Amino acid sequence: MTIKIEGLIRWPLFAMALAFLGSCEGPVGPPGPPGMDGLDGVTILGEVFEVDATFNQQGGFSVLGQYGFEIFESDKVMIYRLEGVVEGRDVWRPLPRIEYHPNGIFSYSYDFTTVDFSIYLEGNFNLATLGSEWLQNQVFRVLILPADFINARMDFNDMDAMLRLMGVQESDIPRIVL
Repeated sequence: MTIKIEGLIRWPLFAMALAFLGSCEGPVGPPGPPGMDGLDGVTILGEVFEVDATFNQQGGFSVLGQYGFEIFESDKVMIYRLEGVVEGRDVWRPLPRIEYHPNGIFSYSYDFTTVDFSIYLEGNFNLATLGSEWLQNQVFRVLILPADFINARMDFNDMDAMLRLMGVQESDIPRIVL
């Protein structure tokens, strides 16, 4: 009677090879690309500033602003218009905002890129017929929300809630003139 032990010998050799390969170390690889500078543990919650704008026919009823810094493609920009003051409190409405005028309908709208934003008027009538209360010294608030900060439960219509979430105080919001 002949007993073949070839199969029995292969398994221990295979197990030793796995142990040997699993415990090997090679040379350290090249360093990865540098990351963004910043402090460890600091979360950037966004930027907020106000814009004082005047619209006119020469400017195409549009104003262009620049952030002065670059934002990421994934960031969200929200712009609100100061509608008035009620009982000492500012009333802010998010754009786009449709307004009903005796001459027709018009809206304040906006668009943005990673380096600038535009606030503009659109309407179904000659916007030059609008009074100065709609065109001159219009105040807008620009909120830049990093994508990591945004969640589905946020109410973008409630600017005060957005500012509270961002930890921004009214007194800390700078104003620029376009």
